[in-house]
Amino acid sequence: MLVVVAAFGVAYPLWWNQRAAIGGRTLMQRVHTPSLAACKTAATDSSTSSGPGVLAIPAIGLDAPVLQGLTNAVLDVAVGHDPVTVWPGGPGESVLLAHDVSYFSALDQLRPGDLVTWTAGCNQAVFQVITTTVTQPGATIPLPASGFGLALVTCWPTNSLFWTSQRYMVETKLVSTKTLAQPARVLAQPLLELTVPAPPALVKLGISPTGSGIGLGRLVISGTPTQAFAQSPQPLVAANAALEDYVAAEKTAAAGNANWWHALAVADLPLPAPWSLFDRTNVTLIVSGQTVQGVVLSSPAKTLTLTVRAGVLLVSQVSAGQ
Repeated sequence: MLVVVAAFGVAYPLWWNQRAAIGGRTLMQRVHTPSLAACKTAATDSSTSSGPGVLAIPAIGLDAPVLQGLTNAVLDVAVGHDPVTVWPGGPGESVLLAHDVSYFSALDQLRPGDLVTWTAGCNQAVFQVITTTVTQPGATIPLPASGFGLALVTCWPTNSLFWTSQRYMVETKLVSTKTLAQPARVLAQPLLELTVPAPPALVKLGISPTGSGIGLGRLVISGTPTQAFAQSPQPLVAANAALEDYVAAEKTAAAGNANWWHALAVADLPLPAPWSLFDRTNVTLIVSGQTVQGVVLSSPAKTLTLTVRAGVLLVSQVSAGQ
């Protein structure tokens, strides 16, 4: 009657890249658009549907692809289904996990009574939120009295760019199932492309956040982003590019290289004094719709403001840390 909450690395992986955003949209098209003939066939088949599928939560505007497994290859592009549990809608407790600051970034906004929809092929199951809990990896999930449950799990806090020791869990119960009369429509997101204009010699020094020793803080999305943008891999793609720009700027300042700075920054912005990367750095994305217009990276050591020009991230302001 109990299911273990996986203690997997459900947190921000800095190696997410553009393929994550591309793969996610491709998956949505594949798992959410069965043929009309397939839906007619499913109407006469009473067997339980299995994944892959699509998870939709209207209360927070979530629409996410779900794949089998909890490996990074799966969680980089989708919500993952814990393979030791049943697929949603089957008898028992199903467990779905996703990275924080991605598909499950708004999971903590759900309240008891909110609905969660699972669609696999032409079959659809609707669940209702029972409880929400901050818990630890290895905690247990009680099965609803009906015997059909679905738990959604991510890291806590849900806006952390670093590994966390706590998990946020939403428990739901099955309330209805049905067969779709026709395939659901899916709208693809536009491709997010952000470039760091670091010269080749600077890139050779290493500007990836994973090897820089940079301290990671929280991710905030400001402005007027769409829900589809905020709950997708896209913010992580943008955050990773911005952190690369931040590391490149720090290495440029440490080297005192005016030519590198000329490539990274807007015209006439003075080369700053060196600073430490090791302080925890927060990332704030300034977004309009699904377009990143700027980024602010702030740490106790330094604050950098980045502007986006034709898809290129340029340092537009440098100030004392916050």
